[in-house]
Amino acid sequence: MQSARLLFATAAFCAGALAQQPIEPPILRPFADNREWMLFADMPYRVGTSASVIVVPRGFVTDFASIPQAFWSLGLSPNGTYSKAAIVHDFLYWSQGCTKLQADNLLMIAMKESSVTEAARNAVYDGVRLGGAFAWARNAEERASGLPRIVPVDAMMFGPTVLWADYRATLQQSGVADPPFPDQPDYCALGDSTDVPGR
Repeated sequence: MQSARLLFATAAFCAGALAQQPIEPPILRPFADNREWMLFADMPYRVGTSASVIVVPRGFVTDFASIPQAFWSLGLSPNGTYSKAAIVHDFLYWSQGCTKLQADNLLMIAMKESSVTEAARNAVYDGVRLGGAFAWARNAEERASGLPRIVPVDAMMFGPTVLWADYRATLQQSGVADPPFPDQPDYCALGDSTDVPGR
């Protein structure tokens, strides 16, 4: 009887873990200062139980959550249980196929699915709603100027002392450009609220 209970509990835990999105932990490589990290493989995120999948592409560079250092002592830092959600949000802020509000709401949905505590996810969400406009505008300017944010496969083996700002400038000078991003892909509409689809 005890083993049957343990088996049931293990199955329930695994089912719950599998329901959290994004499912797979990302494979990342840091630049020299550990502030920016590059994805070594695509990171798909299926939003809730919908058929919509956000694919953060291999080579995308993220700085996780842009939380000011003054808040780190309060338990909020660039890395946390919201890290995978932050990578998705970084990509949405860069590609800008969705509106800023939709991107922020998709961040909240991804944090809920990653079991981020209510207090932490509300703090992160409020932060991007209040202070994310600067990052959104800066990303639009950088994209317009031709700065890449996706490292090509043949350029992924950079040295251990390389900083992202320097490497990015070198990539741009070499003619590297990001691929075009779709405008209003289907997952954007799921960001019209902060509810997890299917729950």
